[in-house]
Amino acid sequence: MAHRWPNDETYLGWIELAVRNEGVIGDLLAGAATGELVRQVRAVHTYPVREVYTIISAGRPTEVGLRGYPAVQTIIAAGADDQRGEAVLGILFGDAVRGLDRLRRST
Repeated sequence: MAHRWPNDETYLGWIELAVRNEGVIGDLLAGAATGELVRQVRAVHTYPVREVYTIISAGRPTEVGLRGYPAVQTIIAAGADDQRGEAVLGILFGDAVRGLDRLRRST
């Protein structure tokens, strides 16, 4: 069932899509109704990704998923290992640290 958004309101969203080669995007867009895409999408940005990081693993968010790669990279470079512990992550991010599967089992 499609979700209908009120026509007089603006919905802001962000999708990040990683692909192995540039041709994939062209193939995806070829199947889209271009007119509808133009009415719904205001900007598309592309940039090369040289590395890929896992955001969720085993049903739980990774440090990169919670904090973002630049923050994790800074914490590691600074040797602030105490900032990577489960207790600190729990204080900062609450139940999100446990992941959806563990949240569902505990309720």
